[in-house]
Amino acid sequence: MKLLYLRVYLLLMFLVSFSAQANQTQDTVSPQKLRLTYQEALANQSYNKALKALNKLGNHLIFNEIKHKDSYILFSGFKPYLAKCTDIEERARFYINYAEAATYAQDYKGSLKILKEGTLFMEQVKDSSLYEYGYVYLKAAENTNKLNMFSESSLYFQKAETLFTHQKDTLMLLWTKSGLSTLFSNYAIYDKAAEERELIFKLGNKDKYAQVLAIAHLGAASDAFFQNQSDEELYHINQALKANSKHSDISEIVNIITLAYASTTYARHNDEEKSNYYFKQLNQKLEHKDNQIPFINSYYKLAQSQNALLNTRFKDAEKYAQQLLVNLNKVNDWQALARAYLLLAEINEQQKNNLKALHYFKEYVSLKDSVNKAASRKKFAYVQTQFETEKKDLEIIRNNQDIKLLQAKNRIVNQRYIFGGILIVSLFILIYIWRLRLYAIKKAKLQKEFARNLIKHLEQERKRIAGELHDSIGQNLLLIKNNLMLHKEKDTGLVEQTINEVRNMSQSLHPFQFEKLGLLTSIEHTIQNFQRNSTIFYSEDIQVDNLKIEKEKEIFIYRMVQECLANVEKHSQAKACRVEVTETDTYIKFEIKDNGIGFDVSEKMETINSLGLKNLKERAAFLGSLVDINSVKGKGTTITIKIRKN
Repeated sequence: MKLLYLRVYLLLMFLVSFSAQANQTQDTVSPQKLRLTYQEALANQSYNKALKALNKLGNHLIFNEIKHKDSYILFSGFKPYLAKCTDIEERARFYINYAEAATYAQDYKGSLKILKEGTLFMEQVKDSSLYEYGYVYLKAAENTNKLNMFSESSLYFQKAETLFTHQKDTLMLLWTKSGLSTLFSNYAIYDKAAEERELIFKLGNKDKYAQVLAIAHLGAASDAFFQNQSDEELYHINQALKANSKHSDISEIVNIITLAYASTTYARHNDEEKSNYYFKQLNQKLEHKDNQIPFINSYYKLAQSQNALLNTRFKDAEKYAQQLLVNLNKVNDWQALARAYLLLAEINEQQKNNLKALHYFKEYVSLKDSVNKAASRKKFAYVQTQFETEKKDLEIIRNNQDIKLLQAKNRIVNQRYIFGGILIVSLFILIYIWRLRLYAIKKAKLQKEFARNLIKHLEQERKRIAGELHDSIGQNLLLIKNNLMLHKEKDTGLVEQTINEVRNMSQSLHPFQFEKLGLLTSIEHTIQNFQRNSTIFYSEDIQVDNLKIEKEKEIFIYRMVQECLANVEKHSQAKACRVEVTETDTYIKFEIKDNGIGFDVSEKMETINSLGLKNLKERAAFLGSLVDINSVKGKGTTITIKIRKN
């Protein structure tokens, strides 16, 4: 006999769908407005907007208005436009909602085709963080089971389990575990079903997992019934009732099924008080309702019949059991059918209708035997599938190990290069630090020597000024005094000479109005002064308009140029000297050129110092400037001073 649909499995399908709906943002927009938005967006070719409205509208029609065919038609109509949509998440939801609509419209093959398209799309997107990625595999697992494709269904469940584990979505992982356990129960593979429920029982004590916990206990109770494990059956019924009583937000469907299970189970165990108690609650919920879900009616009829038998209302018991058989033709649920046959056998046995009782009992035994045979085949198929999967996994592991080994070898080679590079860089850094230290020591030594020489030169300068005042200006003033006393007439020539000497002395101490005139103008005046008082022809070529040098440095630069000109005057024996001031992007360059006798730069430092260039070097070091001395014997000397711009 063809085996399909466990009733708990059908309940699971609804609850998983409702859980998925809860994961989506709830929208309070009316279905009429959503339909209008969808139609307008479609007319304006705003396909992303149309798809978003369609998903919300279709979801509402499926789960709120129970208009599955209307929803199915809507989704079918949009399919030609789907490729024009760029919103990945909405496209993923489209496949799920479209498949849901097809499933509830009982087009299981159509639903599976849609889901296969959805899985292909998800594989192309390769975004395992999308919730829809796992859910589309979960729905594919449900539908392949409805089509009796056991191996494919188990593989889809396992794929969904892997994705929900990766996404750390514990709730959907537990629903997947519940679905997989129900799949095994459906084919009487009870040991595997129990393994899949272990995680649910371990984590299900949290409030948000109450529904999946209740369903898992109901599934375990059903398995215990078919394995004649009465104590286990009663234990799991009690646990399902506890999950219902502890959580007020538990689904109404779960509540109804739990009450039906409890009433039926306690009736079979002749516990009249408990059976009547739970049947009364169930009756209050369903007695005057026209339920649109066939498997809910199956639970209700089973509970009605079993409770009536317990209370010796045989006619009612047989009537409800026969109605249950009619309902099962719509659902095709072998376990419910087996229960119905066994129940009818008990009803007729208690009424002494032995032939009818034997007939129904034979139907029950025949159905169980066919299930057990099919279960053996399915279990073999499952084990074979697992073997093939594990074989592929082992091949993948071996390939990964080979890749890792190759990567490890490459890492070792790369590490050698890296360590070698680090060693070389470290060596360069050490050399650089060592040279920096040497430079710092040398600089400190130069600064110390410069300070010492500065004090020395200050004393020499004071001595020179004192000598000048005593020998020159003092004598001139004495002569002026004597002339005035003897001749009592003005001697303006001597006075003028004295004034000039004072002016020259002042100029040598500090250039007149240097701060006001600036560096370049002061250099021009100095060159003109040298020209007036020398046989050497002095000239300048200043090509800089705006000096970008700190004001504090200008006087030192002036002294360096002045020192160079003084050396030309004293030592060069030149006929001409030229001062050039130019600039680059980073430097101001001062060049002092003469055509004098020159000297050998490669000689000892003492030779350079003897030419009066020591002060020049010291000032350059103090300013952080560059000084280049280029001289050839018999061809003159060029001194270049480079000052970095601000």
